[in-house]
Amino acid sequence: MYNLLIASGAAVLAFGIGFFADGWVAGVVPAVIALAAVWFILARRTGKKVEAIAMGAMAQLQAGNMAGARELLRSALPLGRWQVLVEAQIHAQLGAVDYLEGCSMLMQRQITASKTKFTDAKAELEQSWSRDWRSRTLLSCVYHRENNTDQAVAVLAKAQSVGSSEAMFWAVWAYILNEAKRRDEALKVVGRGLTSLPKQAGLVAIQEALSNRKRPDFKVFGEAWYQFFPEHIPQEVLIEQARAAGKLPQAANRSPKTWPQPRR
Repeated sequence: MYNLLIASGAAVLAFGIGFFADGWVAGVVPAVIALAAVWFILARRTGKKVEAIAMGAMAQLQAGNMAGARELLRSALPLGRWQVLVEAQIHAQLGAVDYLEGCSMLMQRQITASKTKFTDAKAELEQSWSRDWRSRTLLSCVYHRENNTDQAVAVLAKAQSVGSSEAMFWAVWAYILNEAKRRDEALKVVGRGLTSLPKQAGLVAIQEALSNRKRPDFKVFGEAWYQFFPEHIPQEVLIEQARAAGKLPQAANRSPKTWPQPRR
């Protein structure tokens, strides 16, 4: 917000100089140029600060330090006073961190702790920008985990205008409905998705499975799916990730078994 006020002040100053020099017409062009130029420079400066903090938080996440990532992200919240939507962006990222931690706890059978963390994620994600389809979809996943399917669907319905071009958006929506035993509604959602994204392979596969009353394999969406449902990551992938992070010993290199040669 401060950036906008400063840019507006620069525009008023430029207009005043032009106006006293040669009338109000001469003040309009300098005012517009000043507003755009100052806004761009200040917004870019704030954006770089936010980007640097986000990169640092990502490094903390990759190191498994959820608390450190969360602390870094919170340090960026005061920048919201300078630039519009920065706070909403940070709340979305904080919500994503809480959500992932909640999923991790759930996978470790820490049921009570995971519920608390999902509640924290919901509080953050509800403050995200309404036109950020990823954060709104993540919010719907929280409601789904709370067995509040109606609220999850309501969130997705409101985000449809911004998420309609994303196959993942429709896939998550269909998954939530199907898990709630609302297969017919899930089929309709997939149908709407295919109207926006004709012949999208993942949605076509889901539609065929639902039509045949089979459980769809949402893993066709690959790693992008695991951002919303990390518990669906195959066991062998988790083992390889743990080895890469040094949490498990590397697999021994076994030489192929040599069979005795037949006697001649």
